[in-house]
Amino acid sequence: MKFDPPLKEATFLRRYKRFFADIETNSGDRLTIHCPNTGKMTGCDVPDSRIWYSTSTNKNRKLPETLELVEVNAFTEEVVCVNTHRANQLVAEALANQALPPINDSKPLQREWTEPGVHGRFDFGNAEIVVEVKSVTWNRNGIGYFPDAPSARATKHIHGLIHCLTKGKRAILFFCVPHTGVSTVDLAKDIDPEFARVTIEAVRKGLEVYAYRWLLSPREFYLEKPLPLRI
Repeated sequence: MKFDPPLKEATFLRRYKRFFADIETNSGDRLTIHCPNTGKMTGCDVPDSRIWYSTSTNKNRKLPETLELVEVNAFTEEVVCVNTHRANQLVAEALANQALPPINDSKPLQREWTEPGVHGRFDFGNAEIVVEVKSVTWNRNGIGYFPDAPSARATKHIHGLIHCLTKGKRAILFFCVPHTGVSTVDLAKDIDPEFARVTIEAVRKGLEVYAYRWLLSPREFYLEKPLPLRI
C-alpha cells in the first residue's frame, strides 16, 4: 500500500472522545484530526510521540486529516499503524497478490461476507472459508497481544467462526500486525480471559490462526513475513 503524497509528520498531543486527536504540525500549527480506532490504544497515545497523518481529498469531511502511524519507541524507532481500517485493506491487497499461502488456496474471497446462521458479517469469505481479521497494535516486550481491552464483539466473532466449523467450513482468525516491534503474537489472557478461553476452544475444534507482520513507513506499508503464535 503506497501513499502519494507521503504521510505528514507531526507531534501527538492528546486523544479524546475516542475519535479525536490533537496534534502539532512541524510548522507549529495545532490541528484536531480523526482517530479511526475504537480500541484503548494502549501504549499508542503517549503525548509528544511522533506521528504521521494522511489528508483526505474529500471536501465533505469535517476533519480531513487522519491519524495513521505512531512512533511508540523513539530509541528503536518502532512504529505502529493505529488506523484500524487499514488492517482489512492490507489483507485484501495481500490476498489479491496471492501473498498469503495459508488462505490463497481457496476460491476468491468476498469482503463483508454474510454467513447463514451467524449474526453479523465476517471480513472475508466464500462458500468454503471464512476469515476474521484482527489488528494487533499492543506490544509488550516484543510480543503483540490481542485484545488491548475487553472485547465482547471479538468474542462474538469467535463464536461465529466456531459455528462455521460445525458446518464443515474452514474458519480462520487472521492477526494483522502493523507494528515493526512485534515478533510474536499471543492472546491477552489477563485483559480478556473470555476471548482467550473461547479462542483456545475454537482452535481445539479446528480454527486456523495466522499472524503476519507489515513493515511501515510514511511512503508505504508492505507485507513482511508470518509471525509465530503462542496460543
